[in-house]
Amino acid sequence: MNTIHRFSHEDCPYPCLYLAVDLDTGLFERFGDEAYDRQNTVPQSLWAAHCVTSIQVPALQVCDLTNARTLSALRADLSALMHHDLAAPQEWGLAIQRHPANFQGVKFKSRFNGRACLALFQRDAVEERLRQGKPAGLSSNEAAVGWLDKHRVSLY
Repeated sequence: MNTIHRFSHEDCPYPCLYLAVDLDTGLFERFGDEAYDRQNTVPQSLWAAHCVTSIQVPALQVCDLTNARTLSALRADLSALMHHDLAAPQEWGLAIQRHPANFQGVKFKSRFNGRACLALFQRDAVEERLRQGKPAGLSSNEAAVGWLDKHRVSLY
């Protein structure tokens, strides 16, 4: 289990696939910390090692942490879920994966732009129901290159 991700606790029984509602959000989620920590720069090698694709997700049973009523019922602190310290959201990820409702994912807001993201759990053969578009390298994707310009991120 890769514990550098928001809802991926080392004891989670299922690996997660992280998805974003749009390319802008996905790029922020992947490169935002890197860009901000390095004064709006990202290593060219890191950028080149990634690609983008569209994924159609079927209807799923998700724990919706974008819903105020859900957060209230869970007594979850939104700031803790969005904090750069991942201890609290990883504990929530573990609890949600172990919940008897058998959630297939967690819907949450990007801490960079507030747009919707999904941590999809690899359970119930959900990966077989996903429909993936053709992957494209970031450097050859006009919208991804536009994200660099829009947010004044340089490659080094």
